[in-house]
Amino acid sequence: MQKHIKILDIFYGNKCNLACNQCDTHSDVIRTNDYDATLDTIKESILLANEKFDVENWSVLGGEPLLYKDTVLEIIKFLRSIEPNKTIFFPTNGLLLDKNIDFVVELIQKYKVWVQVCNHTVKFKNSALTDKIIKGTHAIAEKTGIPKLTPSYLWWESIMKLSDGTDNWKAYIKAKGIDPSKDDAVEEAWMTENYGIYYMEANSFQTLHQYINGKPKPFTDNDPKSSYWNSCPSVFCAFLYDRKVYKCAALGSLRNFLQTKDVIDNRIVVE
Repeated sequence: MQKHIKILDIFYGNKCNLACNQCDTHSDVIRTNDYDATLDTIKESILLANEKFDVENWSVLGGEPLLYKDTVLEIIKFLRSIEPNKTIFFPTNGLLLDKNIDFVVELIQKYKVWVQVCNHTVKFKNSALTDKIIKGTHAIAEKTGIPKLTPSYLWWESIMKLSDGTDNWKAYIKAKGIDPSKDDAVEEAWMTENYGIYYMEANSFQTLHQYINGKPKPFTDNDPKSSYWNSCPSVFCAFLYDRKVYKCAALGSLRNFLQTKDVIDNRIVVE
């Protein structure tokens, strides 16, 4: 029996137009193309994952996908050739939506992609960027003609199916007390079947590591369970990179991050 994965993130590269503190793919630190995946490797990885695992939903993850339009489009086309009906998530920070409206509309209408706009600029003193992201989101929603979902959190049950899955998944949901309907996030959604566009505002980030003398180090609280609950930024998603599946993006991109910070062979001594 294949092991079940709720969402599998397909990594394509780190380039981003933001540098959000402790990004789960470490794109706040890795600012080059040094670790970008090739299309051939990505396709081979997808085929291997599809063979070995029961993937419920797929996702493309970087980096900002609108800086990788050609690559991401090829990934989505390839996914649709082997998975014609499953949900494909397209997370974006939304800053480039206004320049790519037709491209994003095509993703939604032609390839039935679920575009997730996560606004990381809401705490900026100047609200101009937030206004720009919201305007771009609304323009795309209007152009697709997809009806607005009310209340917007209903997509969680419709697409994520929080009450379905393995026993481990159900135990996790219960332990975390996850109930999207009680979230105070500002959000909007437009959905038909299992695709459309979703907007949310991200006000905080998980803490992946601590810095000691300017170098990133692991936490030393000797409490793995608490560390997992409080710091894992990808609780729903596994991470596909270079023919391997990792528990989450933070772990899958960890070696690249440590190499970039020149601490790959460092040790921490606890007295």
